[in-house]
Amino acid sequence: MRIDTSFVRAIAILWIFSFTSTLVAAYSSASGALAFTFLIACSVTEANLFCLPVLVIVLIQGRCSHLKIPSLVSRHAIVWLSFGTILFFIGNFKLHSLYGFYMNYFVLNLLSTPGGVEAMGVSESTYSTLVISIATLATIFAVAMFVVPFEKLFSRKFKKANIAWVMIALFFVQATLYAYADYRYHQPILQVADKVIWYMPVTAKSIMADMGFEREDTALASVEGMSRGSGDLSYPNVAVDQLAVKKKYNIVWLVAESWRADMVTPEIMPFTYQFAVENNWFKNHYSGGNGTRMGMFSQFYGLYGSYWFDIFNAQRPPLLMDVLEQENYKVMAYTSSAFTYPEFDKTVFSNFPDSALQAYSEGDGWERDRKNTSDLVESIENAEAPFFTFMFFESAHANYYFPDEDIIDENYIDDFNYISLDIEKNIDKIKARYTNANHHLDSQLARVFQSLEENELMDSTIVIVTGDHGEEFFEKGRWGHNSTFSQEQIRVPLIVHLPNSEQAIHQKLTSHVDLPATVLAALGVTEASDTYSYGSDLMSNDFQRDYVVASDWHGNVLVTPEVKIVFSKKGALYNGNATTIDDQPVDLEDPSLSYMPSLTAFAQELSRFYH
Repeated sequence: MRIDTSFVRAIAILWIFSFTSTLVAAYSSASGALAFTFLIACSVTEANLFCLPVLVIVLIQGRCSHLKIPSLVSRHAIVWLSFGTILFFIGNFKLHSLYGFYMNYFVLNLLSTPGGVEAMGVSESTYSTLVISIATLATIFAVAMFVVPFEKLFSRKFKKANIAWVMIALFFVQATLYAYADYRYHQPILQVADKVIWYMPVTAKSIMADMGFEREDTALASVEGMSRGSGDLSYPNVAVDQLAVKKKYNIVWLVAESWRADMVTPEIMPFTYQFAVENNWFKNHYSGGNGTRMGMFSQFYGLYGSYWFDIFNAQRPPLLMDVLEQENYKVMAYTSSAFTYPEFDKTVFSNFPDSALQAYSEGDGWERDRKNTSDLVESIENAEAPFFTFMFFESAHANYYFPDEDIIDENYIDDFNYISLDIEKNIDKIKARYTNANHHLDSQLARVFQSLEENELMDSTIVIVTGDHGEEFFEKGRWGHNSTFSQEQIRVPLIVHLPNSEQAIHQKLTSHVDLPATVLAALGVTEASDTYSYGSDLMSNDFQRDYVVASDWHGNVLVTPEVKIVFSKKGALYNGNATTIDDQPVDLEDPSLSYMPSLTAFAQELSRFYH
């Protein structure tokens, strides 16, 4: 069988690149002999797997070369398939460096859902750099194909070597080591696996237990599997017609994208700061997630983010929205992003008519916010009571855009290019952009507060002001959100205005899941909140929260005043399965810690809304 030299060369280039890039990407995470052995075996296996489709096609091509039929696949197709795979590798490594994950279902969901790409806040210069980078890479690949004789690596002597068994052995070595690491929660190997694109884990917990292997981390073993409940969804556990609204207050619900808790200061956000001190300001408040999907879901449903998947499949609106519909509220929602991503139109606002959903996407985030704020203010001024209006602000979302008049930190980087910029090196200048963007956000929130005051609506309106999640600037090793459960990623502001309520600054632990119960209680609903949420009325005299729960795409984190215990394997990779409240390493076996009652309560209630 004779195989075209260009095919062999393309496969050789792809194998060398796959092996080398995997080795380099994960090398810094390999700590100890086991982890390094796993890295080598995994790099070889990774290169084999990514070359396999091309190799199979080439072998079929060679076997059929004697037949008088057209080629199955052209030479150019094989070459470009190899180049495309290399491009896939590079794109994934850049994605991981930015957000801490490779292309997965979450990313595919983002790319395929209308509004998903726009939600990333990519600048025009980033697209230009992307085109130039692809062209440059294609040139380098073409030169390598035509100039460097990579096919000589496959010499006749090398072909005779029985390398298949070596490759199979290395596959079993890496699979066995991962199964061991998964069972014992061996961080060095798990961290290497996290750096491998599309690593396919092999686990053997029951086999290892039967063989007598002990689990090193007994605290983790005792709570493993608590990422979500099980059974059929049973939400809510009360019929909407049983909930009697006695006070039909208007509701204005304002949520800012990527708005972290420490931005509400007199210097950065003077109008919002003043509004906060004049109302109820919850300064120890946590989002229900480290990303928009879970952060938005938890504040309207009062459920942990792990319920999102079943709610989405059922396309079930929150009980709160059912109540408003039953009471004939006039509803209107505005976003400077999209209602399709993350799927608000199929979850939170699934019972809203299309005419009540305004998504404006022209211009930068701050321009969209100005347009939508103008429309929201006009709708408030003309609305018939009772009304519910929602606004999702985009100003504070990366790329952190703002007009010149809102520059309060001059030390900002002018062009935030995701591809060419060294983000960690320039993080202070990037954060300056974020600060300026928050200053602009303040001006738009102020317009809403002013409209409510001027139209004498404060005494008849509930106002909720919060963020969907926070934003990290390498304080704990990452940029942005959706990667870990650091304080910077899950702490957000919460300001609540209730008619006839005294102003107060609250230091008690609070969560997004408390918001539905708080709003319904303010409307006079007396039904016990545990029938429809995990939250409680924030304004109740006996409000007490011992822990909060936040979620990512993969699981939950339990947050107590002492520790965080992570039940998301992805979320635990950077900081471990447990940290202090300030994200420092902690030993769960420390007898001085008192988290066990909270852990027990969390375990018992996780399946409350399943049957």
